[in-house]
Amino acid sequence: MPLDVTFHQMSGAIGSLILLWSRIERSARDDVVRLLGFLPAKAHGIKAVIGTWEGAVVEAQPSDTLCSLLAATLRLQLQRQLDIRNGICHGLIGIMGSVGDAPAALSWELNGSKHSISWEELQSSLGWLSKIPFAFSMISDPALDRPGCRVVDTMENREWW
Repeated sequence: MPLDVTFHQMSGAIGSLILLWSRIERSARDDVVRLLGFLPAKAHGIKAVIGTWEGAVVEAQPSDTLCSLLAATLRLQLQRQLDIRNGICHGLIGIMGSVGDAPAALSWELNGSKHSISWEELQSSLGWLSKIPFAFSMISDPALDRPGCRVVDTMENREWW
């Protein structure tokens, strides 16, 4: 049985998405400044900030850790989520609450291509995205001497990630 989701809940989810991406961008910028000592001019916009963050991690962290691999993987995984965010922020064309068997959804159009995301998919994305600032800090500023550090390159840590 589909979840009964209202138009207002879907609208609120857009606000949550925007606030979450703001937190992600701020976290990435803070880590770049901490790693490099400044924010490069090229780090303008969320995609550029995340790319700059990845480069700063590669530069700053020891090569015998998983940090570089994790930063690259996280940047790639964030791209799909960033596409959704950009679509909603720059091309939103519909907010629909659930009706009968039709699930609640947001729809957008960018560059002549239409997309949508259901309430369930959006909630899953928000849950995953809420962990990104913590993941940034784990990768950017690992406590390598701490027992249980998850960026030391071991089979157990590779499986954990």
